[in-house]
Amino acid sequence: MTIIDPELDDRSYSHLLTLLSVSAAMVGVCLTAVGLVSVIESLNKIETWVDDLLAIGSLIFSIVTLLSFLGIRTRIRKWKRFTLVLDVLFCLGICAMVVASMLLTYYVIKPFDS
Repeated sequence: MTIIDPELDDRSYSHLLTLLSVSAAMVGVCLTAVGLVSVIESLNKIETWVDDLLAIGSLIFSIVTLLSFLGIRTRIRKWKRFTLVLDVLFCLGICAMVVASMLLTYYVIKPFDS
């Protein structure tokens, strides 16, 4: 039987709880942004990948939310690389949002450039 450091287990629990709350909020942010981007696209009569990137980000954040919840409620958080996988997925979701924001800014500013 492996002895787990209680302080490390508390930090892991706290980290998973933070990931759960932040990634759940980011799902809402991404889905709201998808709706707003759809309105912008219909008004400007343009087609972009921004809503697709935001939908992918929302899916990634949903997966992080689910895995964080499972990590809190089960012993899966004791796996060696579990939090690393969650952190990488969370960063991928953030990267998708950053790229989507840059593309949206470009497509909104571009019509005024000409």
